[in-house]
Amino acid sequence: MKLGIRKKLIIAFAFMISVPVLVVFAVGSNMDTGIGNAIIIIFAQSIAFIVCASIISGIIAHSVLTPLNELHKATKRIMAGDLDFEIKYKKDNEMGRYCLAFDQLRMQLKESLEKQDALEKSRKELIASISHDLRTPISSIRGYVEGLEDGIVHDRERFNRYISVIKNKTESLDKQIESLFQYSQLELSGGAQDLCKRNSEELFEAILEPYELEFADCNIQLEIVRPFPKVDILANENGILHVFDNLISNAKRYVGENGIITIQANLDDRCLTISVSDNGSGIAPEDLPRVFDHFYRAEKSRSRNYGGAGLGLAICKRVIEDHGGEIWVRSISNTITTFSFTIPIVQ
Repeated sequence: MKLGIRKKLIIAFAFMISVPVLVVFAVGSNMDTGIGNAIIIIFAQSIAFIVCASIISGIIAHSVLTPLNELHKATKRIMAGDLDFEIKYKKDNEMGRYCLAFDQLRMQLKESLEKQDALEKSRKELIASISHDLRTPISSIRGYVEGLEDGIVHDRERFNRYISVIKNKTESLDKQIESLFQYSQLELSGGAQDLCKRNSEELFEAILEPYELEFADCNIQLEIVRPFPKVDILANENGILHVFDNLISNAKRYVGENGIITIQANLDDRCLTISVSDNGSGIAPEDLPRVFDHFYRAEKSRSRNYGGAGLGLAICKRVIEDHGGEIWVRSISNTITTFSFTIPIVQ
């Protein structure tokens, strides 16, 4: 049985008091005078006091001073910015529990600082990425506008080409700014989306029907596997629409001519799983773990040409997680790439 510091001290004091009494009872019957009893009691009490003082000193030194000294050193290391250590005192007593709480506080502080550093790094990446991605189309637009102002364009065909390039660059800027706006809105809202109860079949039909019309006159084939499971889910239609729009747009970019995009849904006891597959060029294995990181682009040159800011999949991930689901990707180069996400069903 483990004893706390308080119990140890009580036992030590009890020992100091009880020893003289026991000595008196033991030798009192053989003593003829009160002076002899007094001497024995004083001697026994002195011995008990010395022993008890030694025990108490040991208890205080081992159970109080040692952990206090370790806490003092830990505090100095934390003040110096060093959080990579562990408090070694782990006794199951009052000071041990205090040391454990202090160590947990140290770990929380370390995690908080690491998150702060990650956010600061993310902020710097954000500024660098925005600066680069906005500067490129702006510089291009300025060059074409200056060319028009200088009067170097004399034929109608060249003039129309300049206007077309300016329009495309402006649309690219608009998409990037819209992505930044959506991402910042999700960050500020802290995941608070207006989720309402919807029938999954009705929701997906409403979202995907316009895409069928869009792909009707396109060389790329859109296959939607029907019927969709008919269950109740909690969903934000605009958020799910954005996820489909991003996944379908990405697939459309990379499948090439006569490519095939397939959308299907499967149901289990817990959630609905939706998959968007394409037979395009695929994603390199080293890029798969990072495709959902904000501002990460696996094929930077191609993505930039398409006006991507590297935020689309990060927004999809945030939207799906705010719905209580998960999103992931599997890819085999030049064979198939499948983005899948889940939405919990209403039990």
